[in-house]
Amino acid sequence: MSELDFYGLDWLGLDWSEWKPLDADSSSEVPKEAGLYRIRHEYEERDHLEYLGESGDTRRRIQSLARGVYADEMPYRDPHTAAPCLWAVRDYVCPALEFSYTTPPKAEDEQHRKGIEAALIALHRRETDRSPTANFGRIIDGYRQSSYSYNEPSYKGGRLESGENEPNSASGVGPPNWQNWREPLAQDWMSLGWSEPYQLAERLNADPPDIGVYRIWYDGQDSTLAYIGESSNISSRLYNHEQTFGEDALFAYAAWGDLDASHKRQEIETDLIGAYYLEVGEAPLAQFGHTEKIPL
Repeated sequence: MSELDFYGLDWLGLDWSEWKPLDADSSSEVPKEAGLYRIRHEYEERDHLEYLGESGDTRRRIQSLARGVYADEMPYRDPHTAAPCLWAVRDYVCPALEFSYTTPPKAEDEQHRKGIEAALIALHRRETDRSPTANFGRIIDGYRQSSYSYNEPSYKGGRLESGENEPNSASGVGPPNWQNWREPLAQDWMSLGWSEPYQLAERLNADPPDIGVYRIWYDGQDSTLAYIGESSNISSRLYNHEQTFGEDALFAYAAWGDLDASHKRQEIETDLIGAYYLEVGEAPLAQFGHTEKIPL
């Protein structure tokens, strides 16, 4: 199993397709099955992935992306949220984008599929010290991101005037050191300085920072986490979680580096979810909206 070669056809032990040009003709051969897909640029100096995604219908999702990327003007952020950024990459660099996909049996389960996606992004970040270009709602320098079509008012983005940039084109954060990554309840898990555990009922005594990441679990559940999250207002988020997970659930928080922007917090959150999935083989119990698995 190769965890390192994110271009390889056996990355993370998955059966990836050959790389093909990102266009409607090539994607017509993709099965209409649940799976994951990755986008790269042929330009050899762009030695990283441009995007990594998942879908319950891999063909439809790739075709939706291809239509947006090769549209005459930057598309809206729906139906594919990565299309505006990859449109900008195509416009700025050149249109030589390629895709590869995999449809493992576990991908039929949405929570597993999203867990695999997090693991792949986390591994990519660990090896390249950066996220795929279009993940986490990013846009590249010199371009304005489109809105969603349902926004009021809605707008399509494009090139900005020379020297102008959008806030979400700012660099993300690099990955944490994967120290002790196999111990998700350790105080130094993933090299973050985690607080001591508190019950959610004691959240007011914990005095967490506003910005950071957190984990939730239940006493006696070994190393099983119930949830991993990020927030710019951890106290408020924990109040909401008490209603979901119950007052006896335990939590710990960590502040790490510069997490002022949403995409930066999402990067670290994904690192944590991905590392957890690689160790446990499952996402945290209630991750990705699966609150029905909470043991209340």
